[in-house]
Amino acid sequence: MSLLYEHHYEPVVTPLLPIDADLMAELYVVIYDSVRKDYAINVSWHEDCIRREWGVVKDINQDDRKFKLVCVDGVWWVPLEKMLQVERV
Repeated sequence: MSLLYEHHYEPVVTPLLPIDADLMAELYVVIYDSVRKDYAINVSWHEDCIRREWGVVKDINQDDRKFKLVCVDGVWWVPLEKMLQVERV
């Protein structure tokens, strides 16, 4: 468990299922509220592995379909198509 916490990723063993439209709409609302109300969220998304980071959304780029997640540890541009989970902190 400590390795997962230290590196913030886990390998993907099984193929990921697509997220349905209703759940994706709920995720968009949480992301938009993070921009508007300036509160932190936890985001999981798929790159080469499953990444999980927390931070505040500072920018949404609708042309590239990404949003900018910022925290003390770094900055990530998270693609909307590869999101798996979004939670309020």
